[in-house]
Amino acid sequence: MLCVVLALAFASAPADLVVRNARIWSDGLPAFAESLAVRDGRFVHVGGERSDLVGPHTQVVDAGGKVIVPGLIDSHIHMVSGGLGLSQIVLRDARDRDDFVRRVREFSEGLPTGKWLIGGRWSVESWRDRSSPRKEWIDAATRGRPAFLTRMDGHSALANSEALRLAGITAAGPKDPEGGVIERDASGEPTGILKESAMGLVSRLIPPASVEDRRAALGAAIRHVNAFGVTAVADITSVGATVEYGSLPEAQATCRMYLYPVAGSTEGLGETAKSTRQAGGWYRLNGFKAYLDGTLGSRTAMMAAPFLGNPAGQENWRGLFREGIEDGRFARNAATAAREGLQTIAHAIGDEANRTLLDILSNAYGASLRTARCRSEHAQHLLPEDIERFARLGVIASMQPYHKADDGRYAESYLGEERCKSSYAFRSLLDRGAVVVFGSDWPVVSANPWLGVEAAVTGKTLAGDVWMPQENLAVAEALRCYTSRAAYAVFAEDEVGRIAPGLRADFVILNRSPFDKNVEWGAIRPEHLFFGGKRVEARS
Repeated sequence: MLCVVLALAFASAPADLVVRNARIWSDGLPAFAESLAVRDGRFVHVGGERSDLVGPHTQVVDAGGKVIVPGLIDSHIHMVSGGLGLSQIVLRDARDRDDFVRRVREFSEGLPTGKWLIGGRWSVESWRDRSSPRKEWIDAATRGRPAFLTRMDGHSALANSEALRLAGITAAGPKDPEGGVIERDASGEPTGILKESAMGLVSRLIPPASVEDRRAALGAAIRHVNAFGVTAVADITSVGATVEYGSLPEAQATCRMYLYPVAGSTEGLGETAKSTRQAGGWYRLNGFKAYLDGTLGSRTAMMAAPFLGNPAGQENWRGLFREGIEDGRFARNAATAAREGLQTIAHAIGDEANRTLLDILSNAYGASLRTARCRSEHAQHLLPEDIERFARLGVIASMQPYHKADDGRYAESYLGEERCKSSYAFRSLLDRGAVVVFGSDWPVVSANPWLGVEAAVTGKTLAGDVWMPQENLAVAEALRCYTSRAAYAVFAEDEVGRIAPGLRADFVILNRSPFDKNVEWGAIRPEHLFFGGKRVEARS
């Protein structure tokens, strides 16, 4: 009886924060709620307004009828590289070759002598002439400094002649590395385009960012994603990233981090994961990340059948597996991860890559696969029969709907209409009972999750057309993929992802309602953001 009395007294004790006059949306609520209350960083009430929770020291916020949602969770992001990229050249919006070269020249002129020109995020898919860039485009503009400019997907890059010289890449060699391609013209001369593992021939020569620079980049990245209402991320990072995380001042740590280092070996990761879990802080290591293939735009996604429009002599080209797939190294790493209780997540874009991933995970984890919550990162193009396998095996489809808006402009010219019918299968996967979660893949594309919601709900491409509308979701379904389902995918469903008593009080008061019929998606921003019940300045 005493326990019951104490519990009731706690439930009705004054809260630290009460938000009233709101329209609160969360998975698990039957309808919009009016009010929420927070004590000691966690929700203690959501529902109708309760005067008994307001005491003399309670902060009361009138939401003015605005929509409140849980803090959004980006299920696939690269925080440190994204933060570093905020100060690098961005070519995503270049309109054509001339604009591309002009931007390179202007940015290069502002750099110190001898400093590498890095960044990029270019794409030619919206240009009238979609010819791939060549080193000659930028040689004069860079005036002798080495340059390495990644394509927007990060799976191919343009190196200028100076960078190729430093790497020893000439008409005479070297041969293509395992899992990569050095693009050459008909005479055998390198064009400057390097795909997949071949990028490493040049990128390994670029002076690495210092620990101080990486820590500053992480802080900048947190501020950047907070500005869109994101309060937790699945961060695709490096094995040594805990150095930056551990040294970041706690006051700057306004985003919960679930780490997935890209690792050539999983030996010892279990101990690192255990130590971060025991620390109970704002970040923890959940598993490891691997790559099975490349991307559609770079024609390196591994497909079951050849791409359309392949060049002469390469008619049967259907993409490639990354290093470690065909020799069994990834399968061995996944088996080690299974033994150590680690989650395996793997980049798989092509239908053949996804089929192979499901096979490998099934063999590595066996009966424990569902509880391990392993994930296909991207899961963009699937064989029809594999859609049901995701649900049956419990493998999570970690997808980025804004990529659909981009790829939808040209996917059918690469794959044909029939094969695209099982691409970006948001609705089909959910209807079969699979878990689908959403992320951005920033800095590949914008970190703004509301652009992802728009793509998932409307099916609009960047060209303004509607593509694959049968896979569209309702707004609430898309939000679940960024909140409650995303929390499940990082083993945090009992901590974040919903507005419910006992969970951490991460939530956002929005300036616009995503449920309005004619909402301007790109303009949605937090009017107020709360992290652990404390207000955060949400500006990039």
